[in-house]
Amino acid sequence: MTFRLTPQMASALRAGTFPIAPLVEIKLPGYTLRHLVGAGEVAWFDGSTTRTFSGRDPRFGALVSTGDLRDGALDEAPDWDLTFAPPSEVAVEDLTLASAQGSEVSAFLGVVDRSTGMLIPEPLQLFAGELDVARLRIGKGSRTVEWRCVSALERFHDQERGARLSDAWHKLVWPGETGLANMSGIEKTSFWGVENPPSGVSYGGGGGGGARLSEGRFEREF
Repeated sequence: MTFRLTPQMASALRAGTFPIAPLVEIKLPGYTLRHLVGAGEVAWFDGSTTRTFSGRDPRFGALVSTGDLRDGALDEAPDWDLTFAPPSEVAVEDLTLASAQGSEVSAFLGVVDRSTGMLIPEPLQLFAGELDVARLRIGKGSRTVEWRCVSALERFHDQERGARLSDAWHKLVWPGETGLANMSGIEKTSFWGVENPPSGVSYGGGGGGGARLSEGRFEREF
Protein backbone atom coordinates (compact mmCIF):
# COMPACT_ATOMS: atom_id res chain seq x y z
CA MET A 1 0.00 0.00 0.00
CA THR A 2 1.09 3.58 -0.55
CA PHE A 3 0.02 7.12 0.31
CA ARG A 4 0.54 8.37 -3.24
CA LEU A 5 -0.23 7.04 -6.70
CA THR A 6 2.31 4.61 -8.11
CA PRO A 7 3.34 5.07 -11.76
CA GLN A 8 1.33 1.94 -12.69
CA MET A 9 -1.84 3.27 -11.06
CA ALA A 10 -1.38 6.75 -12.51
CA SER A 11 -0.99 5.29 -16.00
CA ALA A 12 -4.09 3.10 -15.59
CA LEU A 13 -6.21 6.00 -14.36
CA ARG A 14 -5.09 8.20 -17.28
CA ALA A 15 -6.14 5.45 -19.69
CA GLY A 16 -9.68 5.57 -18.25
CA THR A 17 -10.42 1.91 -19.05
CA PHE A 18 -9.57 0.27 -15.74
CA PRO A 19 -12.29 -0.12 -13.08
CA ILE A 20 -11.76 1.65 -9.76
CA ALA A 21 -12.13 -0.49 -6.61
CA PRO A 22 -12.79 1.23 -3.23
CA LEU A 23 -11.71 -1.18 -0.49
CA VAL A 24 -12.34 -1.34 3.26
CA GLU A 25 -10.46 -3.63 5.65
CA ILE A 26 -11.44 -4.04 9.32
CA LYS A 27 -9.41 -6.28 11.63
CA LEU A 28 -11.96 -7.37 14.23
CA PRO A 29 -11.03 -9.67 17.14
CA GLY A 30 -10.63 -13.12 15.56
CA TYR A 31 -11.89 -12.05 12.13
CA THR A 32 -10.80 -9.72 9.32
CA LEU A 33 -13.53 -8.16 7.18
CA ARG A 34 -12.39 -7.23 3.66
CA HIS A 35 -15.04 -5.40 1.70
CA LEU A 36 -15.21 -4.21 -1.89
CA VAL A 37 -17.56 -1.23 -2.11
CA GLY A 38 -19.88 -2.43 -4.86
CA ALA A 39 -20.53 -5.82 -6.38
CA GLY A 40 -18.04 -8.50 -7.30
CA GLU A 41 -14.73 -9.69 -5.96
CA VAL A 42 -11.13 -8.59 -6.37
CA ALA A 43 -7.78 -9.99 -5.24
CA TRP A 44 -4.80 -8.07 -3.92
CA PHE A 45 -1.37 -9.67 -3.77
CA ASP A 46 0.71 -7.58 -1.37
CA GLY A 47 4.00 -9.33 -2.02
CA SER A 48 3.56 -12.14 0.49
CA THR A 49 -0.15 -13.02 0.72
CA THR A 50 -3.26 -12.62 -1.39
CA ARG A 51 -6.16 -10.75 0.17
CA THR A 52 -9.64 -11.12 -1.32
CA PHE A 53 -12.18 -8.29 -1.09
CA SER A 54 -15.85 -9.08 -1.76
CA GLY A 55 -19.00 -7.00 -2.18
CA ARG A 56 -20.73 -9.14 0.46
CA ASP A 57 -19.07 -10.57 3.52
CA PRO A 58 -20.33 -14.09 4.43
CA ARG A 59 -20.45 -13.20 8.11
CA PHE A 60 -21.42 -9.53 8.29
CA GLY A 61 -23.30 -9.00 5.05
CA ALA A 62 -23.05 -5.87 2.93
CA LEU A 63 -21.55 -2.50 3.60
CA VAL A 64 -24.55 -0.44 2.55
CA SER A 65 -23.09 3.05 2.83
CA THR A 66 -19.95 4.98 3.64
CA GLY A 67 -19.91 8.55 4.85
CA ASP A 68 -17.62 11.32 3.69
CA LEU A 69 -14.16 11.42 5.17
CA ARG A 70 -14.28 14.41 7.50
CA ASP A 71 -11.22 16.40 8.45
CA GLY A 72 -10.63 17.00 12.14
CA ALA A 73 -10.54 20.43 13.75
CA LEU A 74 -8.69 21.62 16.85
CA ASP A 75 -8.63 18.61 19.23
CA GLU A 76 -10.81 16.34 17.06
CA ALA A 77 -9.29 13.71 14.79
CA PRO A 78 -10.66 13.00 11.27
CA ASP A 79 -13.56 10.53 11.29
CA TRP A 80 -15.59 8.35 8.96
CA ASP A 81 -18.94 6.51 9.13
CA LEU A 82 -19.54 2.96 7.86
CA THR A 83 -23.00 1.35 7.80
CA PHE A 84 -23.47 -2.43 7.64
CA ALA A 85 -26.61 -4.51 7.08
CA PRO A 86 -25.82 -7.61 9.19
CA PRO A 87 -27.79 -10.70 8.14
CA SER A 88 -28.33 -12.11 11.64
CA GLU A 89 -28.60 -11.20 15.30
CA VAL A 90 -25.24 -12.89 15.88
CA ALA A 91 -23.62 -10.61 13.33
CA VAL A 92 -25.24 -7.57 14.99
CA GLU A 93 -23.85 -8.66 18.35
CA ASP A 94 -20.37 -9.20 16.91
CA LEU A 95 -20.35 -5.74 15.31
CA THR A 96 -21.43 -4.05 18.54
CA LEU A 97 -19.23 -5.91 21.01
CA ALA A 98 -17.20 -3.71 23.33
CA SER A 99 -14.10 -5.71 22.37
CA ALA A 100 -14.52 -4.58 18.74
CA GLN A 101 -13.84 -1.00 19.74
CA GLY A 102 -10.35 -0.01 18.71
CA SER A 103 -10.21 -2.51 15.83
CA GLU A 104 -7.96 -1.35 13.00
CA VAL A 105 -9.76 0.20 9.99
CA SER A 106 -8.14 0.92 6.64
CA ALA A 107 -9.55 2.28 3.38
CA PHE A 108 -7.87 2.00 -0.01
CA LEU A 109 -8.47 3.05 -3.58
CA GLY A 110 -7.43 0.35 -6.02
CA VAL A 111 -7.45 -0.07 -9.80
CA VAL A 112 -8.37 -3.45 -11.29
CA ASP A 113 -6.51 -5.11 -14.13
CA ARG A 114 -9.34 -6.66 -16.17
CA SER A 115 -7.09 -9.33 -17.67
CA THR A 116 -6.11 -10.83 -14.30
CA GLY A 117 -8.80 -9.64 -11.87
CA MET A 118 -5.99 -8.44 -9.60
CA LEU A 119 -5.32 -4.97 -8.26
CA ILE A 120 -2.62 -2.97 -9.97
CA PRO A 121 0.21 -2.31 -7.47
CA GLU A 122 -0.16 -0.60 -5.13
CA PRO A 123 -3.57 0.60 -3.86
CA LEU A 124 -3.65 4.14 -2.50
CA GLN A 125 -4.40 4.27 1.25
CA LEU A 126 -7.08 6.86 2.02
CA PHE A 127 -7.80 6.22 5.70
CA ALA A 128 -6.03 4.62 8.65
CA GLY A 129 -7.86 4.51 11.95
CA GLU A 130 -9.95 2.46 14.33
CA LEU A 131 -13.55 1.60 15.19
CA ASP A 132 -14.93 3.92 17.84
CA VAL A 133 -18.69 3.89 18.51
CA ALA A 134 -21.36 1.53 17.15
CA ARG A 135 -25.02 2.49 16.71
CA LEU A 136 -27.78 -0.03 16.05
CA ARG A 137 -30.55 1.49 13.93
CA ILE A 138 -33.84 -0.35 13.47
CA GLY A 139 -36.43 0.85 10.97
CA LYS A 140 -39.41 -0.56 9.17
CA GLY A 141 -38.06 -3.72 7.56
CA SER A 142 -34.44 -2.71 8.10
CA ARG A 143 -31.69 -3.22 10.62
CA THR A 144 -28.28 -1.59 10.27
CA VAL A 145 -25.20 -1.02 12.38
CA GLU A 146 -23.42 2.27 11.93
CA TRP A 147 -19.79 2.45 12.97
CA ARG A 148 -18.07 5.74 13.63
CA CYS A 149 -14.40 5.33 12.78
CA VAL A 150 -11.76 7.76 13.94
CA SER A 151 -8.36 8.42 12.47
CA ALA A 152 -5.23 6.94 13.99
CA LEU A 153 -4.57 10.50 15.16
CA GLU A 154 -7.18 9.90 17.88
CA ARG A 155 -4.57 8.02 19.93
CA PHE A 156 -2.30 10.99 19.38
CA HIS A 157 -4.89 13.21 21.11
CA ASP A 158 -5.63 10.67 23.85
CA GLN A 159 -2.01 10.73 24.91
CA GLU A 160 -2.02 14.54 24.85
CA ARG A 161 0.95 14.63 22.54
CA GLY A 162 -0.92 17.17 20.45
CA ALA A 163 -0.84 19.61 23.38
CA ARG A 164 2.89 19.11 23.64
CA LEU A 165 3.29 20.30 20.07
CA SER A 166 1.54 23.61 20.76
CA ASP A 167 3.45 26.89 20.82
CA ALA A 168 2.52 27.52 24.46
CA TRP A 169 3.83 24.16 25.64
CA HIS A 170 6.96 24.50 23.52
CA LYS A 171 7.81 27.87 25.08
CA LEU A 172 7.06 26.53 28.55
CA VAL A 173 9.79 23.94 28.05
CA TRP A 174 12.13 26.14 26.00
CA PRO A 175 11.46 29.81 26.90
CA GLY A 176 12.01 32.18 24.02
CA GLU A 177 12.16 29.44 21.38
CA THR A 178 9.68 30.37 18.61
CA GLY A 179 9.91 27.33 16.35
CA LEU A 180 6.17 26.58 16.67
CA ALA A 181 4.94 30.18 16.78
CA ASN A 182 3.59 30.14 13.22
CA MET A 183 1.74 26.83 13.36
CA SER A 184 -1.81 26.98 11.98
CA GLY A 185 -4.91 25.28 13.35
CA ILE A 186 -3.86 25.61 16.99
CA GLU A 187 -6.42 26.75 19.52
CA LYS A 188 -5.61 30.20 20.85
CA THR A 189 -5.98 31.20 24.50
CA SER A 190 -9.01 33.37 25.26
CA PHE A 191 -8.90 35.55 28.36
CA TRP A 192 -12.33 35.71 29.94
CA GLY A 193 -13.71 39.23 30.33
CA VAL A 194 -10.63 41.06 29.01
CA GLU A 195 -8.89 41.50 25.69
CA ASN A 196 -5.37 40.85 27.00
CA PRO A 197 -3.76 39.22 30.04
CA PRO A 198 -4.25 41.43 33.12
CA SER A 199 -1.31 43.61 33.99
CA GLY A 200 -0.06 44.05 37.54
CA VAL A 201 -2.13 46.39 39.69
CA SER A 202 -0.97 47.48 43.13
CA TYR A 203 -2.38 49.60 45.90
CA GLY A 204 -1.52 50.23 49.46
CA GLY A 205 -1.34 52.82 52.16
CA GLY A 206 1.45 54.33 54.12
CA GLY A 207 3.65 52.29 56.38
CA GLY A 208 4.50 49.65 53.78
CA GLY A 209 1.36 47.54 54.22
CA GLY A 210 -0.93 46.86 51.36
CA ALA A 211 -1.96 44.34 48.76
CA ARG A 212 -0.94 43.59 45.22
CA LEU A 213 -2.82 41.92 42.38
CA SER A 214 -0.44 40.58 39.78
CA GLU A 215 -1.67 38.53 36.79
CA GLY A 216 -4.47 36.84 38.66
CA ARG A 217 -2.60 36.29 41.97
CA PHE A 218 -3.55 38.18 45.11
CA GLU A 219 -0.66 38.78 47.44
CA ARG A 220 -0.67 40.49 50.82
CA GLU A 221 2.35 42.53 51.83
CA PHE A 222 3.28 43.15 55.45
